[in-house]
Amino acid sequence: MSQTIEVNNILSASVPTRSFFLSAISYLPPDSGASTPTTVFNDQHDSSFFQKLPLEIRKIIYSYVWQGPYDHMYHEPNGRHLHFKNGHWVHTRCVMYQEDDEDPDLIQKQMDQIRNSGRGDLLLWQRRLASTWGQRHWRCAERVEYGRPTSIDRTDLGALMVVCKMMHPEVIESFIECHKLIFNDVFSAHRFLLHSGSTRPIRHIRNLDLTLSVPFYELRPFMGSSDPTNNDDNAAAPMASLTGAQKSRLGAIFAALAESPTCMHSLRVSLDVYDRGPWRKMPERALASHLERIPIRRGKRGEVNYTVEFPSALPIPMQWSGFGELDENVCEVGESRPVTPSSMPFKVTRRPRLRYWQFIPGEVEHFNWLTNRDAKELRHRCFLVLSKEATFISNPYELEWAGRSGRSRAG
Repeated sequence: MSQTIEVNNILSASVPTRSFFLSAISYLPPDSGASTPTTVFNDQHDSSFFQKLPLEIRKIIYSYVWQGPYDHMYHEPNGRHLHFKNGHWVHTRCVMYQEDDEDPDLIQKQMDQIRNSGRGDLLLWQRRLASTWGQRHWRCAERVEYGRPTSIDRTDLGALMVVCKMMHPEVIESFIECHKLIFNDVFSAHRFLLHSGSTRPIRHIRNLDLTLSVPFYELRPFMGSSDPTNNDDNAAAPMASLTGAQKSRLGAIFAALAESPTCMHSLRVSLDVYDRGPWRKMPERALASHLERIPIRRGKRGEVNYTVEFPSALPIPMQWSGFGELDENVCEVGESRPVTPSSMPFKVTRRPRLRYWQFIPGEVEHFNWLTNRDAKELRHRCFLVLSKEATFISNPYELEWAGRSGRSRAG
């Protein structure tokens, strides 16, 4: 009881305030050669908050500061989106609701209702479907793009940062440890996670969500190049080396998480490619070799809270190696074992197949995926067919490879 009273006395009387910090600044009398005053900062040697309370207790106090009245309303009570905008960091609350937004096919179900009833704005929902923030954070993306921060985004981070300079590193560490950090673009994630210097924030991350939709060129370092005359996708050239892929921003992010001394309790990685329309295909095997190196702390029962989300598995023809899905029980060249979900330290989930897209500006069309077996190549191939008319949409991966082959022959 006496210890409780003593701690309460310390907290009520000895926490440095902004006025105390400002009063601690004194100006030395200028000498004959000085034209500007010299500033002296109080080092807080007499502060009971810093001298009598250990760091562990101070971090518990900070953790109470981050609790807000709106936390219970959202799917991620402590989720904060971090993005670098206009030269500074911006953090906003994740506002995806618990009940409404757990369905990964929610957006396309809304589009189904609009298509069947003829009432609603398909273009609006198409924009949400194609958002680079992912289908799990489309509402957060709209708040950042069209709205402005409100009371639900407010934290006391700024207030604590101006109380005392000695609190800066402790406050930043506590903010990172007590929140689930969510990154929705490669630039911000790369800038934050590869921050150099003595105060590396990556060491204090406990819960992390990487929802990254990237252009196709970001995946090139993870791919090998196969012979276009070779029909066996698994007999292609070896995939890009681990060192080579780390030169890309995406590979550098995974390498930083794998090599830095972290203590992460949960990690969710959602990957997608946005500049190929509805044709979503990723080098899953090559990416898995990087993702499996990231250590995640096990729970009390030995469980690992580590999830990797890929696009829907479709037999989209490719001319690059390393593009086999993790569900296929085959070995790529250079692999000693099949790369399957059961052999990975993470859980693999997949987004539903896309069935809506805007192929023509101003018009959203519904389409179907058709799969047949190619008798010549002895493998399955899928095609995209519009619902209105039997029109096939060309595969952008094959068009790009045909263009490269044509230029090579012309050269």
